[in-house]
Amino acid sequence: MVPLAERVRFTAVELAPRPEDLPPEINWVDRIPAGITGLLLATEWLDNVPLDIAVHGSGGWRYLLVDPASGAELVGGPVGPEDAEWLATWWPVPGDVADEVGLLPGTLTDGPGTTGSGFRAARPAEGSSLTARNRSGCPETPTATSAEPSESGCPETPTATSAEPSESDCPDAATGARAEIGRTRDEAWAEAVRHVDRGLALAVDYGHLTAERPVGGTLTGYRGGRQVTPVPDGSCDVTAHVAMDSVASAGERVARCAYSLSSQREALRALGADGGRPPLTLAATDPAGYVRALAAASTVAELTDPAGLGGHRWLWQPVDVAFDPGVAR
Repeated sequence: MVPLAERVRFTAVELAPRPEDLPPEINWVDRIPAGITGLLLATEWLDNVPLDIAVHGSGGWRYLLVDPASGAELVGGPVGPEDAEWLATWWPVPGDVADEVGLLPGTLTDGPGTTGSGFRAARPAEGSSLTARNRSGCPETPTATSAEPSESGCPETPTATSAEPSESDCPDAATGARAEIGRTRDEAWAEAVRHVDRGLALAVDYGHLTAERPVGGTLTGYRGGRQVTPVPDGSCDVTAHVAMDSVASAGERVARCAYSLSSQREALRALGADGGRPPLTLAATDPAGYVRALAAASTVAELTDPAGLGGHRWLWQPVDVAFDPGVAR
């Protein structure tokens, strides 16, 4: 039998230029190849797929708009039918939350806000094509293009018209409940799974489930490894956690095989990485080996820390193969 190392071919999917020091045996492409037999691994990919953000008020869910230069926020029009259906299914707002959660002063208004804590469909670290007017009054519902897949497989950022005053009354103040509408991520994952003929698709990302959706959402920005205000002016990486059960359901419909969800901590421990310290006796018999084992244990401990990287969720989606969900536990 041919050894596994000689049968496996590695392919990286990335829009950035190929690194000069990448080994030649690793292929580098800008779109997911078709006809995959084996493993498709998407690590923190889904949280980069752009999405719309909605805020909840007494009139229901409405889109959130933002000035891409300053982060100033505006309440837009009611969400569209498809987004409303997604929200009703995957991000329901408990009645007590909708009634009791309030906004901090200046967080969100029917005119420009100041916090920049949320916005509509901004592309991470590339700025936003959306505009919001800088005068008082109620914005019209923005019109956006359909999110068509780009060559990388990710949907492009929708574009919207400037928010102009409408003749209707301003919407009621939002309750402070926010939702990140994950429909585009569902579609991106389903399309990725379609590229697997036989094997396993694995998504690794920070995420949440329906029963624990964050009331205020998870939108944030990062610059140089530090968390910053998510202003979509191209100065930082803008991201939001993933509704993992919604994504999983979309992939399952394509694969027609049951999925499995676990934490990274559970998955790595099931694979034998428990983070245990090596025995001290090894230090006496093999000092160098003890140091290597101690370093490996420290790495595993970091990867399985529930408050850090161990908080990642693993979504296992088999395609035309038998898969024991116990491996993820």
